[in-house]
Amino acid sequence: MQLPPHTVVPVASDERVVFFSDAHLGNDNTSQSRRRTELLCTFLAGLPGRAEVAIILGDLFDFYFEYRSVIPARYLRVLGALETLTRAGVRTYYVAGNHDFWLGRLFTDTLGVSVEPDALLLNREGEQNCHVLAAHGDGLGEGDTGYKILKALLRNKMLIGAFRLIHPDWGYAIAELTSRTSRKHTARHQDRRVEASARTGQALLAADNELDTVILAHTHTPDDRRFESGRYLNTGDWCSHFSWIEWPAADRFVMKHFTDSAIEKL
Repeated sequence: MQLPPHTVVPVASDERVVFFSDAHLGNDNTSQSRRRTELLCTFLAGLPGRAEVAIILGDLFDFYFEYRSVIPARYLRVLGALETLTRAGVRTYYVAGNHDFWLGRLFTDTLGVSVEPDALLLNREGEQNCHVLAAHGDGLGEGDTGYKILKALLRNKMLIGAFRLIHPDWGYAIAELTSRTSRKHTARHQDRRVEASARTGQALLAADNELDTVILAHTHTPDDRRFESGRYLNTGDWCSHFSWIEWPAADRFVMKHFTDSAIEKL
């Protein structure tokens, strides 16, 4: 198995990195969705001074499409929180997921977030070098040929241009309908998805002898496994687990969750 296309990111020995994913913001207008937004903004506001690097591993939004002159109102609070984060000096990377791969210049030019279409390879150098591959995880591994074809089509520039001609209200309505159908399908195969992701992580580790750790997302289930060839972790989600991974030094990784007491303070 080959590593996916990736951007190399150097990490200093004393820099702290956080990984999080799968908040699926904006998929409805319920109190639960508004609560997720509140929690995530609180989390982002607490990162300066706690981390030097923040990595979003996809599906922060349930759907995101960047029009040239329209910003979706439902995301304004989170977009503002991201800009505040980068202005505070936290280097922020956004690896596209399967719900939000139409990210554009708003993130790079206005918010100061580096957008990566596929994956990051983080290299921490020091007394103990550590190499970490981080990706959303969709379309990796064997099988799932139909989705891989669909993914290539959805990233086609001609299709993106055609979709941009649709009024934003209609565009987001179409996306919400598609997303609901997708959630029903994946819910029926959750256990299978978790195990498939772990096998993908193991295969990626075996594909590169210098790779120490693979961090994926997409399954919405926090995971931490050690294989003979290295360590596999999954960030979980911000829908039910409110989980993230902290990487403070070398090969030390810590899975964390928002506690009930933290949630009650909001």
